Amino acid sequence: MTAFGEIRRRASTETGEDMNRRTYLKPWALLAALAVVTVTAGCSNTPEKPKREPSKAPAVTAEPAPVAESAAKYNALTADLVAALEAKMPDITWAVDDPASLNRSKDGTCFLSPRSMKSNADIVEPSRHFEDVFAVSDPVLEKHGFPAFDGTDPVPGGWVVTRSTDAAGATVTIESKFPAFLNVTVPVKSENCDTTEIPQGDR
Repeated sequence: MTAFGEIRRRASTETGEDMNRRTYLKPWALLAALAVVTVTAGCSNTPEKPKREPSKAPAVTAEPAPVAESAAKYNALTADLVAALEAKMPDITWAVDDPASLNRSKDGTCFLSPRSMKSNADIVEPSRHFEDVFAVSDPVLEKHGFPAFDGTDPVPGGWVVTRSTDAAGATVTIESKFPAFLNVTVPVKSENCDTTEIPQGDR
């Protein structure tokens, strides 16, 4: 029961004489109690510490690049991110999860998904709820032309997810529940949008 509900319950159990006397002699009592409830309710909703907000993606200003160029570029980003994460959390290793692929969206855009990575353990607690992920990944993102992660997205199901998108529309995502995954998607220039267009070394 809320504090306001308790005040109403007590009032309803008093005799008419008691209520009349209290209302007549101390009309400010209920108002004061309600003020306390209001202040308490406001304080209970105050967060203990500031929460990070997801960074906003920049406007897409670059034309899609050829498949081979994009595959090499974003595989390098993935490799640098994994190296940074493993250096910070050496007990957690990463390995290839899915090979690179090309897929066409409903609007006809061809998207490259460079090879994705999967960790051997959850990273939420070891990274202090992604604070260490931000600390080591943001310099890597800057090096590769991405804005900082700088926050997690509100995703249901217990997942902790952070994303960043560059000016070419490429989005890198790190998400963890158990284990963690790192993947990139990027629009590319391709007529056939066939996975065989990806150079063998970048698949």
